[in-house]
Amino acid sequence: MEKIKKSAIYSEYIIQVKENGGIEVFRIFDNVKSSLREAAEKSGFNYDPSWTTRQFGHKLVSEFGENKMATIGEYVIIEKTDGGIETYRTYDNTKGALREISEKSGFEFDPEWTTRQFGSKLIDYINKNK
Repeated sequence: MEKIKKSAIYSEYIIQVKENGGIEVFRIFDNVKSSLREAAEKSGFNYDPSWTTRQFGHKLVSEFGENKMATIGEYVIIEKTDGGIETYRTYDNTKGALREISEKSGFEFDPEWTTRQFGSKLIDYINKNK
């Protein structure tokens, strides 16, 4: 596993600079049921809005995953041993994710920055303004 040089957490987002300088963004959802709806809609999976988070997560994992975990596009759904559900999202479009976080955090960015410059500067901004 590659080491992380620096990172920041903003709201539900984690931004990391890997040892090779690459940028990763993850979103760990506070509202798990909402993220399950997003994943289901992306996959075309029909769901019952009355399902509990546990029912919904279990059905998605059963349909799309194995070993208590499913990946649906950028969404990862984990069914814990106690039946609880966790979800997070990875981002194929890292620069788009950085723009999303910038807009929410009030960070002004230069559209000419590379993804690496953008990610590093955003991490510094978040950590400085905690």
